[in-house]
Amino acid sequence: MKELLIFDLDGLLLDTEKIYFDGWLALFEEHQIPLTAEDISGWRGQSWKQTADQLAQVVGGHDHVQTLRAEREGFIETQMTNGTLQMKPYAKETIDLAREKGFKLALATSTMKERAAKLLPHFDLLDVFDYMTFGDDVAAHKPDPAPYLLTLDKAGKIADQALVMEDSLLGALAATRAGIQVVLIPDQSFPQTYTKADKAQLNLFAETDSLRFVYELLQTDQLT
Repeated sequence: MKELLIFDLDGLLLDTEKIYFDGWLALFEEHQIPLTAEDISGWRGQSWKQTADQLAQVVGGHDHVQTLRAEREGFIETQMTNGTLQMKPYAKETIDLAREKGFKLALATSTMKERAAKLLPHFDLLDVFDYMTFGDDVAAHKPDPAPYLLTLDKAGKIADQALVMEDSLLGALAATRAGIQVVLIPDQSFPQTYTKADKAQLNLFAETDSLRFVYELLQTDQLT
């Protein structure tokens, strides 16, 4: 019986990954930084610290990285306020139904608190979670299990009582290493095909293409 549902944020509840991608790509072209779309795609699921360390090696240090990040944050805010950035299909419906059914809800994301403090209120998500773990709450990041272990600790639950929803392989590995079953919902903005070897590493509850799957499980009481 599942009692705690744990959600990732970027690419799972919010359709942010394409926005993040476009923001970086525009900046790299503007500043003539020799990084490609393939390089940016490789950052998916990483924490900001992991991305910043890799970027610093290319642009000549973390000071330049922070300048670039500030420019990209402005781009993201514009996309949020002009309505381009949206919630994923069935995100709101799934959260609302889970709360109605009496589940405890948690957020476990690599997103830092500073950005989350803008995203969550904008989409009326600030008060829906019983527990929240952000990228700057842990020293180790996905695929390390630390974010999920901390979330379990906050909730006072064991792994078997929880179910994780993740869009990235790194996140799904983190959940697996914490002993938690995971519903893998690859971000359809960047369609990916995970190999049998990839999925063999995971404690998979299911793989699907939309949160609608979780919504329908809740509708039919298949998680209780």
